[in-house]
Amino acid sequence: MNFKRGFNIKPKEITGIGEVIFTDGTNDVVPNQLSCEAYGYTYNADTGTCVAFEYSTQVQEFFNNASNQRSGSNNTTERATNNTLINGTENLTKGNNNNCLVNGRKQELGNGLNNSAIIAGSFGQALNQGEVVLGGGGFGQTLGMAQTSFIQQSGTTTDSTETLLTTQNLNSTHILKVANAVIGFEANVIGVDISTGSTFDYGYVQITGAVKFYNSLESAYNQTTTHIVTSGHSGMNISAQMRDAEAISFTVAVTGIEDKTIQWTADVKLWQNKTLKSF
Repeated sequence: MNFKRGFNIKPKEITGIGEVIFTDGTNDVVPNQLSCEAYGYTYNADTGTCVAFEYSTQVQEFFNNASNQRSGSNNTTERATNNTLINGTENLTKGNNNNCLVNGRKQELGNGLNNSAIIAGSFGQALNQGEVVLGGGGFGQTLGMAQTSFIQQSGTTTDSTETLLTTQNLNSTHILKVANAVIGFEANVIGVDISTGSTFDYGYVQITGAVKFYNSLESAYNQTTTHIVTSGHSGMNISAQMRDAEAISFTVAVTGIEDKTIQWTADVKLWQNKTLKSF
């Protein structure tokens, strides 16, 4: 199936329980309602999944890997969850998860995530690779309404072209938008000159601000940038901002220096306030 115009993800496969798995062409990703319905499928808001058909039987132990460890009650690991530890009550992994941790009550790990963790609280929802989430409880017991998360991004530039950093340094992987939400953010961005013969000059930029994501996933940013280490001290005039990556995602975008190879890392902290109202 080809990508629909305006979308950078498309359906990859339909599981035995009716869930539609999407891909960006390289990695499995979790579709939002807009992406799901654009391809003619049904979005289940209760589970946050895209479905092709309703599965008539509740499947608790479908293809679970023996390497998973579960402690507590009513915790569920769906298809192809491996090397994952779940502790608490009524937690769920959506499948195709590896090397993850879920702790607390009624927390949910999205489909296709690796090396991610929900470490405390309740009603937290992890949607990104390598993400660490603190669940803040749910308004009306709905997932992801109030939570804090941490995501690591990185990348390399060789010129002064603005470049999108990627999550966990995975190709074309960015932070998923959340419809009808205001997300505060702080990103600490460090760029180190690793060019041949360099003295390893560096720059350190901090981005703070917030973004409103509408029901259509259009965005409105309000942000400021502070040079923690100025170019006069480090010898590097670099810049960074938070911006949209694709229609369904956003990221840290950095601008380096012509003819210099710069290695970038960005530690991103997000504060999420999701509403049941449509913006």
